[in-house]
Amino acid sequence: MDSLIFAANTVLPLLLLMSLGFLSRRIGLLNDVLVKGINQLVFKLFLPVNLCYNVMKTPYDAEMSGTAFLLITFGLLALWGFLFFLVPRIEKDRKKIGVLIQGMGRSNYAIFGIPLVAMLFPGQDTSLAALLVVVTVPIYNVMSVIALSIYGGEQKINWKKILLNIVKNPLIISTLLGYALWLLRFQPPQFLLTTMKDITSLSTPLALFCLGGAIRFASARAHLKQLLIGVSGKLVFSPLIFLTLSVICGLRGVALACVLIAFGAPTAVSSFPMAQQMGGDGELAAEQVAFTSAFSILTTFLFIFAMKSLALI
Repeated sequence: MDSLIFAANTVLPLLLLMSLGFLSRRIGLLNDVLVKGINQLVFKLFLPVNLCYNVMKTPYDAEMSGTAFLLITFGLLALWGFLFFLVPRIEKDRKKIGVLIQGMGRSNYAIFGIPLVAMLFPGQDTSLAALLVVVTVPIYNVMSVIALSIYGGEQKINWKKILLNIVKNPLIISTLLGYALWLLRFQPPQFLLTTMKDITSLSTPLALFCLGGAIRFASARAHLKQLLIGVSGKLVFSPLIFLTLSVICGLRGVALACVLIAFGAPTAVSSFPMAQQMGGDGELAAEQVAFTSAFSILTTFLFIFAMKSLALI
């Protein structure tokens, strides 16, 4: 019963915040322009400040799991490689292939995952989740661009554009800045720290609220096969395989939770506009985001309940 309550108390706040965003859009309090504007604030201001602050405030005696870094890095690369091999063999529509590969490989790590780890371990050092952005975000972005370039409208992979997008990514910049300040043992003035802390406290609910507002449930009948493959692959098989491997490798606690979000968080919201811009099936991309976001509440609850019951977190 304790494990059940723990899992419910962790996941239900996420569900309620996302539901408020979804309902706000349905009753007209949110529209496309407002959701887009909030998304820009979240990605370019709130989350970067959150990441920089959490990394910068990491205790100097904090344990950073090298095993988690290696497993997530090589695990993500292996997953994407497998998807590039498998998906073209089960889907023949080229515009859908790239979207399916991206949908199953790219997690909503920053908006959904980092807040989840913070809720799982209140008052504990969860800076490992923030530091892993340096690994996860470049892999997600690089591999997504490659997939959509090969199976979309672009005929040639633009490596310069890929590298530029990585260098300009505000989540990566803020994480590296926080890490540099941490290495230099630099302490900003108290008024700045207080402001950063206030922004950090706002970032989680605002990001989840906006995620709920961005969810769309279009007609899914035409894409039933693709959605069954995409949602089950993203939320069930991928996290199940890599969580099992992580447990065998000895990961526990925060490190294991980071594996869960790296492989089992819903498909990133930004995958929808990227698919549209690069000639992929935009409708399928939007539905992939919507359905993985909705069903991730159930799958996340079950994974957390199982891990708590087995005393792994």
